[in-house]
Amino acid sequence: MTGDPTRRFPVNGVELAWDEWGAGGADPQFVLCHGFIGSSFDFALQIETLAADRPVVAVDHRGHGASTKTHDAASYSVEQLVEDFVAFLQHATRPPVDLLGHSMGGRIVLGTVLEHPELVRSLILMDTTAGSFQPDDPKVREMMSAFIASYDPAAGMPDPNLMRGPEDDLAEVTTPQSWRDRKLELFEGTDPYLLKAIGTELFTSSALSVWDRLGEITCPVTVLVGENDHPFVDRAPELAADLPNGRLVVIDGAYHSPQLTHSDEWLAAVAEHLARPLS
Repeated sequence: MTGDPTRRFPVNGVELAWDEWGAGGADPQFVLCHGFIGSSFDFALQIETLAADRPVVAVDHRGHGASTKTHDAASYSVEQLVEDFVAFLQHATRPPVDLLGHSMGGRIVLGTVLEHPELVRSLILMDTTAGSFQPDDPKVREMMSAFIASYDPAAGMPDPNLMRGPEDDLAEVTTPQSWRDRKLELFEGTDPYLLKAIGTELFTSSALSVWDRLGEITCPVTVLVGENDHPFVDRAPELAADLPNGRLVVIDGAYHSPQLTHSDEWLAAVAEHLARPLS
């Protein structure tokens, strides 16, 4: 298991924590872009395997992990995270890179490849969407909107048990206690003002959709999703079909983070993607 990232990248008034593992100087790099209120540590159990035959890079977005927390909601937006990430790829990596975006990270990498296709060699969209992140179920959508609207970041991060689901039971079997302990510490250290600002964008608005621009993405794309990860698995076939060079892989029995609960299947799917021809 890898530890916290040790390098710092200054950008737009903050510092992003990041690191690289594996064959230094080799190309192409495989860059991991984590999701909402996550961090690069979400991939810590898989990085050593991934880095056995390729350089692997992971970065913490502002407000997450070991990166700068501004404690200012105005400094957080998906557009800002895209801008940070583009600068990171341009100045801290060796483009073009193979890129994986998980959940919110999927929207970040979509924004990246649409504005700077020269930075991206291939793309994995993992448990994510090109459209709204709002749940399909009206009751769940209303509950999520009510939570975000009433949430006061001045009170700190919410109780993590509020977000507990069936995937957590699986992860208790498939991940070591040391990883789960550190994951909890990182969650509790997330900037609550990030949760408020980005949560409002992701779960109460449809303005983030880039569905009408998917035809512009010509690099190889694998849409990778857990069988039980609703609503993303429901939208995944259309997402893959609308990408000119897209393909769909569904991991049986998995939820939102298959790298944690179905690591062998996830690693196999990633390896298959990285072996795809570029055309």
